[in-house]
Amino acid sequence: MKADKRAVTADLDQFVRLHASRLLGKLVFQVKRASKHPDEDAIHDLRVAIRRLSQCLREFRPLFRRHRSAKILKQLEKVMDLAAETRNRDVALQLLRSDRRRSNRVLAAGLREEREQAQLNLTRALEDWRRRDFSRKWRPWLDR
Repeated sequence: MKADKRAVTADLDQFVRLHASRLLGKLVFQVKRASKHPDEDAIHDLRVAIRRLSQCLREFRPLFRRHRSAKILKQLEKVMDLAAETRNRDVALQLLRSDRRRSNRVLAAGLREEREQAQLNLTRALEDWRRRDFSRKWRPWLDR
């Protein structure tokens, strides 16, 4: 009975680590995409990739080294916050597009400027991640 339980635990551990590695691969793709073309869709997809990897690390926390997973989660949270600043402006601009009042046009112009700054901050952070080759550092942390 104990041998069966160990086998199941080993299988689960292997599955979770493989899943985390796949999620990291998807995040790498989205980071590259969003850093090159930070449009609404790319930023949305980046946020989804961050959310999914974060969720995996939190749900299966006992299977990962606490110190390492905490570092990853902290970095993911920082980039998620930057992406949220851009995404929030995108959503607000979409809402304003349906209303053509002059006051909304002025508000929209301000939101576009804020979005550009938020996008620049996000792009800088993503480029920094890519320059530091974050996935090469994180992958062994997820595999062990």
